[in-house]
Amino acid sequence: MRTAEDALDLLQKALMDGAFAPGDRLPPERDLAAQLGVGRSTLRKALDRLEREGRLRREVGRGTFVSRRDIVAMLHLDTAPGPADVLELREMIEPQIAGLAALRASDAAVDALRLRADAAESAQDWSAWEAEDSALHTAIAEAARNPLLAAVLDTLNGIRNQQAWRDLRSATLDPERQRLFSAQHRAVIDAIASRSAPKARDAMRSHLNAVRRAMTQSPEEGHDHD
Repeated sequence: MRTAEDALDLLQKALMDGAFAPGDRLPPERDLAAQLGVGRSTLRKALDRLEREGRLRREVGRGTFVSRRDIVAMLHLDTAPGPADVLELREMIEPQIAGLAALRASDAAVDALRLRADAAESAQDWSAWEAEDSALHTAIAEAARNPLLAAVLDTLNGIRNQQAWRDLRSATLDPERQRLFSAQHRAVIDAIASRSAPKARDAMRSHLNAVRRAMTQSPEEGHDHD
């Protein structure tokens, strides 16, 4: 009798092989369970796991769909990247993106960034903050006028929808850190507006360093004040 782990392996292989492409709707549970040779309760456990990882999404009354941002399938990865992987990549590329934005952003794009920063600053909880923060960082990439960079940021935002990232963010983001990050957002945008690529890179690097420290330190270590 196949277990939930067996069903998970089979589903992951199907996603990796392209049997179900991003945006596709999966067959009804009864049919999918028969295809995989598992019971429906066993299948649901595997589907729940993939949904928590952000690889599937369920829509009431419509069915279960493969996420359009399924980076695991897109990049043929064996497992979903974790929060530490996302933070590391962001620290590598986002300072350079901010530097390009300083050189290429239009005045209208800078104004739009300030509005995005306003929205993030007024977020009432961690979930609203996460959505606005993702939108702001993607907007900075769009202001750099390189569609590939914007697509990379959009893909990273898909990973930030995974349960592991959301659990970590909800446990580490509080009003004090939100105020700190908001001030850092302002510093990045001011540097972009000043057309100084070095200042924009430094401001973004400082911000992402603070985000990493906040999300990787243990609760007893308290807040960063530097």
